[in-house]
Amino acid sequence: MMMNGVVYLVLMVQLLAWTSSAAVVASGKCIESERQALLSLKRGFNLTHDDDWLSSWGDGEQQKDCCNWEGVTCSNHTGHVLMLHLQGDGYTRGSISPSLGELHHLKYLDLSGNHFTHTPSIPPFIASLTFLTHLDLFSCSFGGNIPPQLGNLLFLEYLDLSSNNLVGGFPLQLTNMSSLTYLDLSHNSLNETMPPQLGNLLSLEHLDLSANAFTGTIPSQFKNLSRLQYLDLHYWDKTMSLSSDLQWLSELSTMRYLSLPRVNLSGASNWQQQVSSLSHLQHLDLHGCNLVDSVLTSSLASTSLSSVDISNNSLRDASLIFPWLMNSTRNLVTLIMNDNGLTGTIPETFGDNLNSLEELNLANNELKGQIPLSLFHSCNLAWLDLSNNNLTGEFHEYIREYSRCAHKPLKFLELVWNEITGMVPDLSQLQSLQELRLDNNRLNGSIHEGIGQLSNLTELSLGNNFLTGLISEAHFSRLSHLGTLDLSHNALALWIYGNMPKSLGSLRNIQSIHFEGNHFSGEIPPSLHNCTQLRVFDVAGNKLSGTIPSWIGDNIRKLLVLSLHSNNFHGNIPLSMCNLDELRVLDLSLNILSGSIPKCISNLSAMATQAKSNATITHDYHYEYRDGFSRTDSEVSGVYNDSASLTWKGKMSKYGSTLGLLRSIDFSSNRLTGEIPTEMMTLIGLVSLNLSRNLFSGHIPSTIGQLKSIDFLDLSRNHLSGTIPSQLAQIDDLSVLDLSYNDLSGEIPLGTQLQTRDASAYAGNPKLCGAPLNNTCPIHGHQISEHDADGDDEQFVSEGFYIAMAVGFVMSFWGFCFSLILKKSWRYAYFKLLSDVYDTLYVFTAIKVAKFKRIRSQI
Repeated sequence: MMMNGVVYLVLMVQLLAWTSSAAVVASGKCIESERQALLSLKRGFNLTHDDDWLSSWGDGEQQKDCCNWEGVTCSNHTGHVLMLHLQGDGYTRGSISPSLGELHHLKYLDLSGNHFTHTPSIPPFIASLTFLTHLDLFSCSFGGNIPPQLGNLLFLEYLDLSSNNLVGGFPLQLTNMSSLTYLDLSHNSLNETMPPQLGNLLSLEHLDLSANAFTGTIPSQFKNLSRLQYLDLHYWDKTMSLSSDLQWLSELSTMRYLSLPRVNLSGASNWQQQVSSLSHLQHLDLHGCNLVDSVLTSSLASTSLSSVDISNNSLRDASLIFPWLMNSTRNLVTLIMNDNGLTGTIPETFGDNLNSLEELNLANNELKGQIPLSLFHSCNLAWLDLSNNNLTGEFHEYIREYSRCAHKPLKFLELVWNEITGMVPDLSQLQSLQELRLDNNRLNGSIHEGIGQLSNLTELSLGNNFLTGLISEAHFSRLSHLGTLDLSHNALALWIYGNMPKSLGSLRNIQSIHFEGNHFSGEIPPSLHNCTQLRVFDVAGNKLSGTIPSWIGDNIRKLLVLSLHSNNFHGNIPLSMCNLDELRVLDLSLNILSGSIPKCISNLSAMATQAKSNATITHDYHYEYRDGFSRTDSEVSGVYNDSASLTWKGKMSKYGSTLGLLRSIDFSSNRLTGEIPTEMMTLIGLVSLNLSRNLFSGHIPSTIGQLKSIDFLDLSRNHLSGTIPSQLAQIDDLSVLDLSYNDLSGEIPLGTQLQTRDASAYAGNPKLCGAPLNNTCPIHGHQISEHDADGDDEQFVSEGFYIAMAVGFVMSFWGFCFSLILKKSWRYAYFKLLSDVYDTLYVFTAIKVAKFKRIRSQI
């Protein structure tokens, strides 16, 4: 009753104000005091003279009527300012002038998108605008706590404080806003628990508290919000500090949008039952909520459900999930259930029941059996990801079924890591296709040339299959947007063969090419010099020949990985290779290269610094995505994680998630000559260096100790001479070292890094001696090694050392005695000290013995 009285009093005061102002102000004319308040507000925005925004606000003759100003709406009867639409562009800086509080009749205030860097927190004086019904302060750079005074805005229906830096708990005063229908506090740093009083906001229809740090449980009083249609509490923190049993959910019968990602729902054992009761539900997002299988007693009540995301949970039994969705709604547009560990099969009628599907993601589960043909009856299908399962089927049959659709919107098709067989048929009809990933399956036969007509394709991955036949110019003729191309390792049974097509040069946007493990022959086509965006080029394990093109270093300057190993390249390493200052992996091993290593190799600056980059090497991609709830198209950007196969510690390994951390040079098994350049020792970021099986001569550079990050070093089977540098013993991270079969001499330097290794690391060097070899170094007359130059410990302990030690002992003993004989005071002090020490020891010993006897007699 008291609250109603306050509201009545405020209304009466406001009515008197309107009446008085109407008597003195011409209809619709701007009130001068409010005009000055607006000008003061503009000055606080700190706009520049070049900024056109609010240029209509001023003191000019044509600017007298503030009701005509941009963003200002006045009452046609009283002239009072009622609405301010001052949405910013994200670049405005400044403050909010207290003069805003003089607009007593304001009902609508939108200041979103203005960065009020000089107003650190939400000004409490906004609460004096008692007739506000709409307040939008989205993305205004406010920090601090939410002012509790906002709870005085009893007529407020819309409140948006999202995307700021607000902290603290949820103010209880806000729960007094009985008229509030829209509340958005998302994307802040609010914490503590959600107050049960939130259940008092009985008019609330939209509640978004997502991307904060609330803890505890979702209050059961949420069941009182019977008008709620939109609820988003998604949690970004993986700690899952917010939890619920969802017992309140079934009371919210008007719910249309429910988003609770990363809220711990492990206690919601009947979550399917609770969700099934929501007859108006359109969007459901419960990904990463620790959901488990539940026994279902009723089907979905909603026939309008269009978007479901229950990925990253612990749902195991596919037979409990698929029928629940298939038998309840035919309007499902988006279904995301990846990373659950689902077992079982996909029902044969799945696609026929859900024929409105546009996006289906069942990746990273344990599904088996055949992919149903009915899935490709859905002519709306745009995004299909069934990767990392144990699914079977004939790929060309699926394309034949889908080709019957008049409209073919398929943009994203990922079936990697399954057991899919069949051929790659004519795909030229799929003109919307942007990403095609079919690697690690059992595809066979040749690749149809129609794939070259997919002008929107950005990624093509067919690696690790059983594909055969020729790759022609037509296969790449119109793939101008292609960014990633992987045809690697199709040599398990038969081969892709022939020269590399010249049309590769038309792929101006290509960033990654993987042709390794095939039977390509001939030279690298010169047209590739047009691919200036190329970052990973891997053609290892083919039959390519000729010299390494110099244009690789001149034109393709962004290369991160260059792998040409196991081919038939000959000639010198081109000097232009030194221009690749972003290069991290260079593998030219197992070719017929000759000449010396260019001294300019020190210009490979990415290898001259410690690895601080991301662990993965990624490439950007873009594609259009249709949101299943809003039914709007938007562009989605993402990254593709690249990989490469490299020889590491004697075996071929594939690097993906850690490829970006690798810094490696492998020139092994060639015919390179000359000395190892000292300039190479400036590449301090190197993790692996393999120069084995060449014809290098001269000494191992004495500055090799600079390679502090080196983990693998192989210089074996060359003609290196001289001693082993002592700096090698100072490299702590060195796990693999091989210096065998050279002409090294002298003693192996002392240090656990060198002496604890297997003797095979030094085999084939007959002039080497010292541990771990059985060949011990002689004490006299042996060749002076670098270690000997620093001093030999065994030679230091000689006959003269013992004579000097004896003479020193005699001199010090008699010097002490003569000092006592000649100096009487010293003699008395010395013997008094001996007497005191004796007395102390005697008394201490006597006490301990007596105490021991007493204890023993008591036992």
